[in-house]
Amino acid sequence: GHRLNDGFWHSVQLVARDGSAVVTIDDEDGAEFRVAHPFQLRTGSQYFFGGCPKPASITGCRSNQTAFHGCLQMLNVDMQPVDVELLVEQRLGQYYNVYFNVCGITDRCTPNLCEHDSRCIQSWDDFMCICDLTGYKGETCHKSLYKESCDAYRVSGKTSGNYTIDPDGSGPLKPFTVYCDIREDRAWTIIRHNRHYATRVTGSSVDQPYLGAVEYWNASWAEVSALANASEYCEQRIELHCYSSRLLNTPSGLPFSFWMGRHDERHYYWGGSRPGIQRCACGLDKNCADPQYFCNCDADHPLWRTDKGLLTFVDHLPVTQVVIGDTNRTGSEAQFLLGPLRCYGDRNTWNTVSFNRGAALLFPTFQANHSLDISFYFKTTALSGVFLENPGSRNYIRIELNTTRDVVFAYDIGNGDENLTVRSDVPWNDDEWHQVKAELNVKLARLRVDKLPWVVRPAPPQSFVHLEFDRPLYVGAAEHKMRPFLGCLRALRMNGVTLNLEGKANETEGVRVNCTGHCQDPPVPCQNSGLCVERYSHYSCNCSISAFEGPFCNHDIGGYFEEGTWVRYNILPMSLYAAREFASIISSPWQPLPGYNLTSEEVSFSFSTTSAPAVLLYVSTFVKDYMAVLIKDDGSLQLRYQLGTSPYVFALTTKPVTDGRPHRVNITRLHRTLYTQVDYLPIIEQQFSLFVDSKLDSPKNLYLGRVMETGVIDPEIQRYNTPGFSGCLSGVKFNSLVPLKAIFRPTSPVRPYSIRGELVESNCASMLPLTTILIPPEMDPWYMD
Repeated sequence: GHRLNDGFWHSVQLVARDGSAVVTIDDEDGAEFRVAHPFQLRTGSQYFFGGCPKPASITGCRSNQTAFHGCLQMLNVDMQPVDVELLVEQRLGQYYNVYFNVCGITDRCTPNLCEHDSRCIQSWDDFMCICDLTGYKGETCHKSLYKESCDAYRVSGKTSGNYTIDPDGSGPLKPFTVYCDIREDRAWTIIRHNRHYATRVTGSSVDQPYLGAVEYWNASWAEVSALANASEYCEQRIELHCYSSRLLNTPSGLPFSFWMGRHDERHYYWGGSRPGIQRCACGLDKNCADPQYFCNCDADHPLWRTDKGLLTFVDHLPVTQVVIGDTNRTGSEAQFLLGPLRCYGDRNTWNTVSFNRGAALLFPTFQANHSLDISFYFKTTALSGVFLENPGSRNYIRIELNTTRDVVFAYDIGNGDENLTVRSDVPWNDDEWHQVKAELNVKLARLRVDKLPWVVRPAPPQSFVHLEFDRPLYVGAAEHKMRPFLGCLRALRMNGVTLNLEGKANETEGVRVNCTGHCQDPPVPCQNSGLCVERYSHYSCNCSISAFEGPFCNHDIGGYFEEGTWVRYNILPMSLYAAREFASIISSPWQPLPGYNLTSEEVSFSFSTTSAPAVLLYVSTFVKDYMAVLIKDDGSLQLRYQLGTSPYVFALTTKPVTDGRPHRVNITRLHRTLYTQVDYLPIIEQQFSLFVDSKLDSPKNLYLGRVMETGVIDPEIQRYNTPGFSGCLSGVKFNSLVPLKAIFRPTSPVRPYSIRGELVESNCASMLPLTTILIPPEMDPWYMD
């Protein structure tokens, strides 16, 4: 047998025959022990249960085994039950230190204190939890083995692949496997499902609609919802292809079709539209097939129409069901498909408040049961303060900054007041972020701050923890406002649930949303799309999505182009373009890649030159569309667009820009609206013709300095393509692509670019900002005083 001292009942059977013997334990297959060689077994008139009494010379029992401690029942000898009542009366035998009709072993596995479906085994005076194959660890299998998101794997240095995540940590929801698309600045969590390919629907009506349930791979709706709820951003593409089949009808009419989201709520807006309005994307763009309606399908035409777009309101996602209700007429048919749920970011990590006047946030009573884990970050300059407390008539827990160097976890779980203290050599009130972790279960209590060692207190033997609180949870102070906390708290999680501190904050009571940190009013703002990141005692600028670098993303990265030098940067490789085309044929959703956006572009760069003509920047596509910024023969700057049928030309300047001085160009297109700015002149807004397609279809390559594209090139572009640009380019950005930064500051072994000619790093095209950035001396690395 295995672990027969686990405190449970086990059966033992010995069957001896002439020349053979079999011992069977618990009637399990494979638990028999057989003796097959010839032997003789002789028994006398006495059987001893539990051990041999002393002296052996009188009893005849000569076993050297120690006495048995435990319980026996249902004794049978030669198929005859032993009458225990006769034993009690000593008419059938004798006994010593035996208690009848009672078993003195405590069942330590009832109730089972092992969590998450783990197995409980016990010995005479203790129990253990077997966490194998549960996805959890710890004394009671309370803590998750897996990280809460793909972004957590990104921070730990992982690359793209399949990973198991557990968004609610030690909560009741199980871990599940997702695909993590890990990039430099973020990690997309992708969950697929059974509606990835088109589902054909006929014969449905409003009264008897088709119910297309969405079953996510490896995860339940609740688990996927937990991921979406904890994410900063989520999106899910939804499409309906219709033939004489209506979708939403009118904004005031009963919709024929809709989709179900989180909490089984119906949603009557379609992809590309916004919550609260019954429209599709074309209803917002005002380009639906029938101007009277707000969806292409609602035109009810006997030909194939499509309504599609992204659902991005994270509190409504994931999509759990698509309901189709207008395909029961002659010839009516619909096909719908749903893209995978894609999420990034963690909106729990920076759920932050600051306590300014000693107020407390009140939350419902913490339901801890047998185990609890608490984690949060704090930042303060105060001498002491209570982070949180949940009082009760019998039990309580409290975590506080007791002195400037002591963090204390105090509790009473039925054994009186106890506490753990983490002591630091340096003060905690240094206005830096510090992480606190506390755990309590039937086995032990422990506390940790930052990377210091755990302080552990084992629980008394044979203890039983059942935490019962009957009063609210106080955050930022104790029940009686004892030593209230002054400072910032964020990312408070209790048993895997993130408490919405920001949702409870009330500035009139002295609790403000966010921490009054450096990013709220930085001494030097991050420039050029740089993102401000709060640090322990300062802030930094994340320049990963910027074409600039430096402490404030204000240093250009540029190059000097000799005449004839050019750069080609791959936007969409041919293999992926083929995959996109194939996806459109089989009606599969296509997820855009970095730099790829059909209906809008953002372009910015600086240049300086004395020569003309020249092509500064050119974006090619797999079709005839293109975008080009060029210098004409007279030195003026021109923007050319090919969107669909014919080129569209915009004059960016009337004066020459070939004066050898730096010039800055900013271009933004949103559908048919164009915004342009050269240097620091006012922004100019212009409109494309209504007959121009609003999509730059299938971007392929980005060229700098010259166009060396295969195939047919617009003759007007060819006119300005020779002899090639000579001068400087810097700070080049097309959507999220930064080609010169990828060349001179590579972060990946993959080279998505090719260079011909001599390209040397140079900042000769850098422009001074309109206003000088005033850098405080303590933040200036070149300050020498």
